[in-house]
Amino acid sequence: MEKRRDEINRQLNRVNQDERIELELDLEDQAIQVEQQDVAVTMEVNLRKELIDIEEKLAAMDDK
Repeated sequence: MEKRRDEINRQLNRVNQDERIELELDLEDQAIQVEQQDVAVTMEVNLRKELIDIEEKLAAMDDK
């Protein structure tokens, strides 16, 4: 689980870096960029949920 937690943290760092974009001047390109941004946000939310779950399980294991 610790390995997966570290992997999730690396992915979150990449997603956060990818979110820092400047929109293109072309409207079609902007639409594509916004879609990609939506995917990145959804991915981040899912990764954070999984990370919370893993951290809770690791904490429960420490309590035993």
